[in-house]
Amino acid sequence: MQGQAQIPFHGKFDCWNQGFDFPDLLLAVCRSGKTGSLRFRSPEADKTVVVQGGRVIFARSSSVDDRLGPYLLRMKKVRFDHLMDLTKFVTPTKRFGAVLVENHVLTPKDLVQGVIGQVHSIVLSLFSWTEAEYIFEEGELEKETITLRIPTPKLIVDGVRQVRSWRRVTSGIGSLDAVYQTKDGVEETLSRSDLEPATLAVLSDLRGPKTIAEVCAGSELSDFEVCQLLWAFRCLECIAPVTELLPVLPLVEADESVEDADAEGLGSVLGGKA
Repeated sequence: MQGQAQIPFHGKFDCWNQGFDFPDLLLAVCRSGKTGSLRFRSPEADKTVVVQGGRVIFARSSSVDDRLGPYLLRMKKVRFDHLMDLTKFVTPTKRFGAVLVENHVLTPKDLVQGVIGQVHSIVLSLFSWTEAEYIFEEGELEKETITLRIPTPKLIVDGVRQVRSWRRVTSGIGSLDAVYQTKDGVEETLSRSDLEPATLAVLSDLRGPKTIAEVCAGSELSDFEVCQLLWAFRCLECIAPVTELLPVLPLVEADESVEDADAEGLGSVLGGKA
């Protein structure tokens, strides 16, 4: 898989052929520490992830499915008649959320939580995309009253969990025979990322080298969920195959003294003199 440092900030995203998947692209932009808009265009919709100082704070979508009304309807926060009766009061200067508050359907606090959930949902929907044109445009941002405050690791974990394709999950993991281990110091960092206990338990279980099968056997989560987490943790560079963690020892050129020592050692093992 292509390293995140080499991922271009514009081009065609194609998880089947480009050598990287959506979480790798999003992390590459976030780790750059830049501020700007990551825009995606596909036949389905145009969607934008807004990043400030390397952190996702907002998202927009041209899809009707991603509007606040349908989102609140899916979340059972409004009823069908609310959509039918109140959308007519929406104007260029008054959004549907304000109309809902004015008509006592939502409290101001409910509206804030609803918008945060809507924005979060737009970001997560992009994890299911497999192809799109994209570009990251650095620059000043439009001011938004309500923004996301979700730690990047949690956003990646939540997003990867949206992916139902086994082919994508296994591509993210790499070899199914791999032995993984947690990198030093990452547990303390992720403990502040608002992750669920069962998620953190998978990371803790990898303090020592384990195969994927062993991690699955030791978790209360389903095997598919464990594999999703391993993909997310590998994207976040929290785990690595043991072969990547082992130090590379320098080669020693053989000389007579080394050969003599080896001969004596071999002789002692065999019970005689070499």
